Amino acid sequence: ADAEACVAAVRAETPGTGGRLGVGMRRDVGTVLEGGSPAYVDALNEVVIAIMVEKRECVEDLEAILSVPGIDMVQFGSSDYSMSLGLTGQRSHPDVVNAERKTIEMALRMGKHPRVELADISGAKPYLEMGVKHFCIGWDVRILYNWWRTNGAGMRAMLTGEAAVALAPQPVKTGTY
Repeated sequence: ADAEACVAAVRAETPGTGGRLGVGMRRDVGTVLEGGSPAYVDALNEVVIAIMVEKRECVEDLEAILSVPGIDMVQFGSSDYSMSLGLTGQRSHPDVVNAERKTIEMALRMGKHPRVELADISGAKPYLEMGVKHFCIGWDVRILYNWWRTNGAGMRAMLTGEAAVALAPQPVKTGTY
């Protein structure tokens, strides 16, 4: 029911679509002149809908969820999933890793596109071997944090006259998002 509600929330509220989304002054509308136009309705009905698999119950009911018409893409969220199992922070725990594998394999089998978030490309190989083709490489917050950390230390050294200490980027813990 949640997956059906998600699809309906994204699709245009027109006869026959089951959509619930009307026109509002949001980014998806573009300029005021485009809201409610046939092009706007077409765009809403063609947009890619991705769901996050983050809860134990979602993995247990994954086949039914991925069977909902309109779901195009799926991404596993190991941080939230590990919390839902009582394994907070254990993104590399075998139960979490197995649930991610199940999510990816089932998505591929059902013609859905799995997406994986990685800190960098070094972790891509096993996912490529599974057939994953959609990735997010790096996170804006981590990229900014590393930039601020490195440049802040350098500026601090310049202001205090201390020798600049080269700071390595903070490592990302194993596992995906």
